[in-house]
Amino acid sequence: MSTPASPGLVTTACALATDAAGAKVVAAFDAAQIESILLKGPTIADWLYPGELRPYVDADLLVSPDQVMRAASVLEDLGFSPFDRHVSPHAHPWIRGSDGAQVDLHVTIWGPHRPAQRVWEELRRSVEVRRIAAIHVQVLNQPARTLHVALHAAQHRDNRPQTREDLRRAIDGAPLEVWLEAERLADRLWALGEMSDGLLLEPAGQALLECLPLARAAAMVNHEQIPLAIGFTRIAEASGWRAKARVLSGVFARDLLASEDRPAPSGVVDVALARIRRVFRLAVGIPRTLSVWRRARRHPDIRR
Repeated sequence: MSTPASPGLVTTACALATDAAGAKVVAAFDAAQIESILLKGPTIADWLYPGELRPYVDADLLVSPDQVMRAASVLEDLGFSPFDRHVSPHAHPWIRGSDGAQVDLHVTIWGPHRPAQRVWEELRRSVEVRRIAAIHVQVLNQPARTLHVALHAAQHRDNRPQTREDLRRAIDGAPLEVWLEAERLADRLWALGEMSDGLLLEPAGQALLECLPLARAAAMVNHEQIPLAIGFTRIAEASGWRAKARVLSGVFARDLLASEDRPAPSGVVDVALARIRRVFRLAVGIPRTLSVWRRARRHPDIRR
């Protein structure tokens, strides 16, 4: 009678098989001149769980949106088929029947409000190279990886305890300068609100937000209903009156005239009227916004 394999041995074997399958896919992408970035998987395990087991069963690969159909063709050539009945705006899982290997093909990541192509362009500037299985692959660098952990925790807050443990370890292990760089990346991706929602899941994350002014302001926008908090924070953080004036002009364009979650008006007059109405609504709320923003900066207590 054979002895059942231990859970740790099974976890290790699954991870090694996933790494090997992912490496072969990356090699096939490279041969087809399709650039890719490996997300999560061994990069999270080695970073946050040194000497421990962190299970994962699929390889998450991000490609440029304009290469996704070619990448899908390569996966089909390798024997993979897309999952049926799976709809996602950012990724689609593929599985190979012969060995059960799984690949999540990403055109973006969950969280950013930037178009997928802009997300790709930002993330491909935030990579490093490391060896996975038998080849060298592009992976997210530590600030981008840190942001992704926070976004992933927010995405799966109700159904994946593992993402919360990843977040706790990243909060505890990543230095503040890495989190500040992650915040700057979140700002460029328009994902500050989602980053703050992830950090608010943990008490240590709430404390960390006090050192991340833009992410903290995004939490105030989401949970205190003060839409200009990020703009006020940008102005407060700018050094010198000239810098503040430049920021103010950008705040006006970005925050006051930003489109709302409604159908875009058609025609020059309709656009102008919509912007005037938005400016008026926000201007009416400025006194309360300033009061809440100043009080929150002096006495931080952001809660869900």
